[in-house]
Amino acid sequence: MLETLSLKNLGPAPALDFEFGERLNLITGDNGLGKTFLLDVAWWALTRCWTDGRKIHPAAGVNDASVSFHVHGKGGPTSEVACHYRRDVLDWSAPPPGRPPSPGLVIYARIDGGFSLWDPERNGGDRPEAFHFSKKDLWEGQRDENDTVICRGLLEDWETWSLKANGAFNTLREVLAELSPGGHESPLVPGRSVRVPEMGVRDVPTLEMPYGAVPLPHASAGMKRILSLAYMLVWAWAEHQAAAELRGRECSRRIVLLWDEVEAHLHPQWQRTILPAVLVVLNRLLQSAGEPQVQVIATTHAPFVLASVETLFDESRDRLFNLELTPEGKVRLETVQWARFGSIVEWLRSPAFDMKSGYSKEAEQALIAANRWIKGERDGSNVADIQAQLERTLANSDPFWPRWLVATGGVR
Repeated sequence: MLETLSLKNLGPAPALDFEFGERLNLITGDNGLGKTFLLDVAWWALTRCWTDGRKIHPAAGVNDASVSFHVHGKGGPTSEVACHYRRDVLDWSAPPPGRPPSPGLVIYARIDGGFSLWDPERNGGDRPEAFHFSKKDLWEGQRDENDTVICRGLLEDWETWSLKANGAFNTLREVLAELSPGGHESPLVPGRSVRVPEMGVRDVPTLEMPYGAVPLPHASAGMKRILSLAYMLVWAWAEHQAAAELRGRECSRRIVLLWDEVEAHLHPQWQRTILPAVLVVLNRLLQSAGEPQVQVIATTHAPFVLASVETLFDESRDRLFNLELTPEGKVRLETVQWARFGSIVEWLRSPAFDMKSGYSKEAEQALIAANRWIKGERDGSNVADIQAQLERTLANSDPFWPRWLVATGGVR
């Protein structure tokens, strides 16, 4: 597990210091303030390799950049590791020698639709430093430079697992049901395989939808996002179990999930269920382990995602962070005091999003002008003009109308 992460002169802020919760960590903030960047650095701190080879460098002219972190591995907490950027070789100083503490299975759901995976039984040392899968790799498979199969891909594994009727397919069914917006009451159900003309002589898995079976390659972007996540979680755990058995070792009891933009491609009804469901899935994968530990570090722009964890957020082991731009043009990190806001509108106005309202921009401006007029701040404003703006932007049933009608003597 990642306990702390401190950055100096790297990325959008002169300094950032995180103290992560042991279970759930959510990071909010406007576009361009460094959320994906932070997940990339967190991945590096946990695995000692860069995401898909994308090494991070400080800005030109910066000569004192550093990354420091604590990782709680298999053997317990470690001392702080500090790495400094060496401008002369355009690289980071090497961490202390020796095998780093194993954080467990580390899965990074990237915003580009791909995944990165670090498995303590298959990566590090003289083995591949990590596995990185593009969207295409995830669905169609990946081989290394020696043509050795690394991953058969979702389409082939789904079909193979189904034909074997093995534990992996049963797990996939359960995971899909858990990740469905309606849960087990209306689950995503694997259907019979079919032939798809443009895919040649192969059987293609389907999902059973109310209107008929849909071949997986023809599923919507949101469905593919869920299918990819479900497959990667099941595949990563199944292959970890197989690798541990080959080496005569116990399976890990730790999983760290880095997840960029939880809500990407998902309808609001899915946004308000997906994160709690994934926590359930991760714990179920580890259910045979004594004292299983799951840590999620995720970014989000969606108030539905934050609202979805109101009943399970525990301040003793969960954290909410927000990145914001100061008036001086600097990025600042806040650890937000957790509070229940209930409705989505109230979440929009919370410190995580700092919006004035849940209205459109035009409606918000009309309401500001109307409220100023009611308070006596007329500034030459014409009540008829304000009335026209309110009528153009507000619904007839909007709760502001009674107040406005009383203040204006029933102009409407």
